[in-house]
Amino acid sequence: MIIEERKSHELNLESIDNDLRLESVRQNAEKLGWDHFARSVRRNLQEKHHTLEASIRLDVLGSLAFMKAHLPIDKDESLNRKIQSLADGLGENCVVAAHIGGISIKSHDVSVDIGIAEEAIVSCKIGYFGQPLFDAPEALALLKSDEFSKLRDSIAEVLSLIPKEISL
Repeated sequence: MIIEERKSHELNLESIDNDLRLESVRQNAEKLGWDHFARSVRRNLQEKHHTLEASIRLDVLGSLAFMKAHLPIDKDESLNRKIQSLADGLGENCVVAAHIGGISIKSHDVSVDIGIAEEAIVSCKIGYFGQPLFDAPEALALLKSDEFSKLRDSIAEVLSLIPKEISL
């Protein structure tokens, strides 16, 4: 919480806000008795909790999804966490599954199979739109150089080339 310095009582936003709240309580108290006064004060203090309309909530959720898909993947995280962040950035329908020799990320649009040996990435295969997986040396180079964000952005760019309305 930011507390501003009181240089002038007339320009202090905190005191103006407090005065407005007290005036609201006074107006409610004039209409009601002491029993209702306490209830009015409690209600006035609870007005600090903001509720959002459904459309605003959807905008906030959309913004959070956008941020999740575009935030850089932290290079200091563990390999499993980086792969999970990669999957989260590719879409909400991605499923991450560990298998012998690696981890696979699967969604309706893309499949990525990352080969892991002794905590090091040794292979990367990618398949788009249900097609068979193919070796992806550029993706492997990005993963080995710890550029998970660039790989995520590159895959998302390929997926954005085909409109969602087209069915294969």
